[in-house]
Amino acid sequence: MMKLFAITGILVIASTCFTNGRNIQQKLRVETQDDNNQILITAGKPESKTGLLDDKWEDIDLVINTGETQLGGTLTIPNKLKTSSLVIMSSGSGDQDRDETLDGFRVFKIIADHLASKGIASFRYDDRGVGTSTGNFVNSTLEDHVADLESIMDYFKSAEEHQFNEFIMFGHSQGGILAAKVAVGNEAVKKVILMGATGVPLIDIVLYQVRQEYNQKNIPKSIIEANVSAHNKLMRAIEDDRNIKEALSEFRESTKAILYELSSREQIVDSIKIEQEATAQTNEFEIIYALPSLTSFLYYDPSKDFEKLEVPVLSLFGGLDKQVTIDQNKDRMENALLKSGTDYQLLTFDKANHLFQEAETGNRDEYATREKKFVDDFLVEISQWILRTE
Repeated sequence: MMKLFAITGILVIASTCFTNGRNIQQKLRVETQDDNNQILITAGKPESKTGLLDDKWEDIDLVINTGETQLGGTLTIPNKLKTSSLVIMSSGSGDQDRDETLDGFRVFKIIADHLASKGIASFRYDDRGVGTSTGNFVNSTLEDHVADLESIMDYFKSAEEHQFNEFIMFGHSQGGILAAKVAVGNEAVKKVILMGATGVPLIDIVLYQVRQEYNQKNIPKSIIEANVSAHNKLMRAIEDDRNIKEALSEFRESTKAILYELSSREQIVDSIKIEQEATAQTNEFEIIYALPSLTSFLYYDPSKDFEKLEVPVLSLFGGLDKQVTIDQNKDRMENALLKSGTDYQLLTFDKANHLFQEAETGNRDEYATREKKFVDDFLVEISQWILRTE
């Protein structure tokens, strides 16, 4: 029996130590890597490797008290800084660790090490309730995540060691919404980097992905569109807290139609199992579509923030990204940036998926099978743009 995809994978969307009331920065490990992201030293003092521009850096694990929660993260800092700005990385949807580890691919870790090798410092952090961060991710909202980023900047502005007063917001996928929102009107933010970021409200992405999921299974358009409408109505009903019973009933019936269509291709159609599965899926999505971690983003339009940006923007798109597609997002984002009048650069990597791995189809089920590395020139384009726009 076919099971509908889980919405929690759609944008695939800390403790502070105190001694006498003062923050403690803990050096837990030191690593250096070469340009191919191969670990050279995993403990002890950093060692040099001949031929690298900046061949020594440190990973310093920190804990930051936000007042409400505590955020655990890693400051990756080179011995020779080439820019005074600190890159702060925000991950995509779902509760991510500081490395944004997805199917074994340590996305942010690899980016941080590359930046450090070019003289650029960065900070990445565990989402609320993940790793050494406290709090509840499921119940955290868009505003909560914005507050976390602002607390991180405040921390580095007042840090006794490794102080930074200028920042580059780096957002992957849903994290791009946060990056742009925090940057608007914030004089401390000097640049914004968007990696597979959405240019439309999340509701548009969700409905697009529902549609695409079934288009790939060659289900009749009439059945698909009825189900897409059912998803749309359920999300709106929950958002407005009205007509929920009617929306749930329509969702269940449209889901049954999908399941009957898929089962009709088999020798035996089990009506009882279809009824049970439709009910289970309806109950599941009633819960999912009510989660604050999703609902607070659903109707937020990031293009409104793009229109207000006054700092340079680098936006990176995957040519085979099936989650945040070029067709749905790039033009909307560019139109907003044109309206803002800010300097921007949009880059497309032809064979890249949503994680910017080299892909064949770009589908989510392919991520785990791809090599744990970025497409050619991806890392270089980021570091060169940062240094070129100084």
